[in-house]
Amino acid sequence: PELLDWLAREFIRCGWSIKEMHRLIMNSSTYQQSSIVTPEHEQLDLDNDLLSRFPMKRVEAEVLWDTLLLISGRLDETPFGYPDRVNVRADGLVTAEGTENGWRRSIYVEHNRKQNMTILECFDLPRPTPNCLERKQSTVAPQALHLLNNQTIDKLTLSFADRVTHEAGADLAEQIQKCYDLALSRSPTPAEEKLALQALGQLRQARSENESDPDRRALADLCHILINSAEFIYID
Repeated sequence: PELLDWLAREFIRCGWSIKEMHRLIMNSSTYQQSSIVTPEHEQLDLDNDLLSRFPMKRVEAEVLWDTLLLISGRLDETPFGYPDRVNVRADGLVTAEGTENGWRRSIYVEHNRKQNMTILECFDLPRPTPNCLERKQSTVAPQALHLLNNQTIDKLTLSFADRVTHEAGADLAEQIQKCYDLALSRSPTPAEEKLALQALGQLRQARSENESDPDRRALADLCHILINSAEFIYID
């Protein structure tokens, strides 16, 4: 309560400027904390009541979909206009209609009560009804299964791999670096790079029997692994 009172007074002092409040909060040491739980945290603030660490949170459904489009190079940045229609497939999945440039951001996708995009529904998109007071967050098996098995996700990982090859060339180390840069906004550790190189070799060998381009498919598999990692889906 004391913190909220102080922030309220600062809000008034700053001329009711929301930008000033955003700047104040986001530059604070509290906001910039890691989510790592230390023995000291466990002893003094087990439930994080004192905001001693950043609470781990998953990205919102819309952010997840838009990020997948962005890193794969399939984000159509055309603004405004009519909403993009959705298709209800024979298997019950609901997908957005793409354009020749890919797909637009989820804010431009048609939303209604019965036919929302499956990936957005799966990751807790708030239903567009008057009584939706807050966004829920669940952790259920269909979320992981969707990212692992969905055909659209598979196509996006191939596009992701094509972008990596275009920007990083044929060198495997450079490709791994670019994959981590795009998906996780950081460089791989030496251990991660070594493991990724081993994985690419094994994946290429496994794909060589049934694929005409095993190198492309193996790189897409690595991209698929990264977007299924907790670091991609959760904010630290």
